[in-house]
Amino acid sequence: MTSSFPDSVLQLYHEALQDNRKNLHDLAVEKLNRVIRMLEDFSAKGGSASGGEDAYEALSVILYNLKKYDEAIAIIKKWIAINPNSIMSHTNLSRCYVAKGMIAEAEQEQSEARRLTWKAELKGKKMEMPKVDFEAQIARFKKVIDLDPNDVLGYFSLGNAYLDSGRKREAVDTFEKAVSVDPKHSSSYLGLGMALESLGDFEKAKKIYLQGIKVAEERGDMMTEKKMQSRLNKN
Repeated sequence: MTSSFPDSVLQLYHEALQDNRKNLHDLAVEKLNRVIRMLEDFSAKGGSASGGEDAYEALSVILYNLKKYDEAIAIIKKWIAINPNSIMSHTNLSRCYVAKGMIAEAEQEQSEARRLTWKAELKGKKMEMPKVDFEAQIARFKKVIDLDPNDVLGYFSLGNAYLDSGRKREAVDTFEKAVSVDPKHSSSYLGLGMALESLGDFEKAKKIYLQGIKVAEERGDMMTEKKMQSRLNKN
């Protein structure tokens, strides 16, 4: 939340975060809903909602943790309607869809988040290849995990950021955490296997792929299963 908003909005926002830390989740939800209504009123009177994403994100994460997935999705979509280029909103929407078992929708939102990341990097550049700000990505996904230490999609995304930035050992550790948080998240097995391959540990990667293929078969994640089977055949 930016300091450009009225003090009453900022104060209520910080109160809500404190309530959430005290496990007063319902009270935090109530206050964050009030914050969002105040932001909407502020915007309707000619103010800018820019910088208000933290309130929408915090509310959606709390609702997600309370397993109120439909309410979380509604809040995220409300922010996307205001700011269609919000990368984190599409990432959070993806994990809500995962929780509801809507895998195709979740993958679509992840793809949109990746597209927006590249779009942001390309902005203002013409023929020059973009330099990805991996540290910003890593910090963003760490923030997701701080809000919810059991967010498998947060660990999965962080693992990919580590892997893409060449931080191979951290990628392995993060994907291992993702698998421990949710042993049924097949994409994390794929990421872990690839991270192990990058370290040259092909034997362990094979074992991980075999475990992941079994999980993917059970969940019907055909695309992920095929990717792991393809990598298994190459090693």
